[in-house]
Amino acid sequence: MIEAKCTRIYILDLTRVFIIHSLKQKLINWDKLGNILSFLCLIHCIALPWLALTLPLAILMDERVHVWLFIALLPAAIFGAWSGWRHHHDLKPSMLLAGGLTLVGFAAFLPIGEAAEVAVTIPGSLLLIAGHSLNRRLNTLSQIAATQAAKPS
Repeated sequence: MIEAKCTRIYILDLTRVFIIHSLKQKLINWDKLGNILSFLCLIHCIALPWLALTLPLAILMDERVHVWLFIALLPAAIFGAWSGWRHHHDLKPSMLLAGGLTLVGFAAFLPIGEAAEVAVTIPGSLLLIAGHSLNRRLNTLSQIAATQAAKPS
């Protein structure tokens, strides 16, 4: 019991150190990671029920998968929105990301039917993808504008 608790604390500490280091060193592009995770969530929601009819994918149909996907999406959305806002000061991506996280969170944690879960998760994933894509675009435009402003005329 104590060994398992120490292992969890060690993993959480390593995760915290990695996140802090990646924020300082720009090792992770949170918007790219968020887009990938949101797309995986969308694929899980759309394709997996059809594949489950033909293949034994019971482990991926487990309800805990939604919670784990939400846990994976959460830091990507938070850090993506925060780092983007620091560069471009536009709240639109943050609003899209918050809306997407809210919908995916409802589907992951509220006891709703399977059809309602899909109906809520798909728009949530699309909002997350749109938020991360807009954030990346605004970051790029902000960097171009900063480069242009720094050039001597």
